[in-house]
Amino acid sequence: MLAKAPLSELERHWAAIVRPKFQWIRRPEYGAVMLQGAVGRTGAVFNVGEATVTRCTVQIETGEIGIAYVLGRNKRHAALAALFDGLIQRDQVKGTGTITAIIAALRRCVRVEEEAVRREAQQSKVDFFMLGREANGE
Repeated sequence: MLAKAPLSELERHWAAIVRPKFQWIRRPEYGAVMLQGAVGRTGAVFNVGEATVTRCTVQIETGEIGIAYVLGRNKRHAALAALFDGLIQRDQVKGTGTITAIIAALRRCVRVEEEAVRREAQQSKVDFFMLGREANGE
């Protein structure tokens, strides 16, 4: 979910919290992954093509390790997603819930964006149909 959240929202929430000290385990770096598809979700798997991803791993001061993989080439997005991942884990251990509220807000934001994309795709939907051939071959 952090990978899908808009960078602007991550930045806004990052600015509103006490920033933890952290160490880079893996600084943000670009790579490629092979995308696979399947016909009708049940057919044979085939390679569709490659996509660029940015990955990052950090360890926050309390020991939790945050990991992020973000589609595209955005090092800042990957770094913030990894930091929030580590903070989520810290919140779960300490039970504070500070980051949990931020994650809920990010989840709502992602849901709104996904719904907007679904509505736009639905508006451009085209139904194809085929007319039957006449019996005399015309």
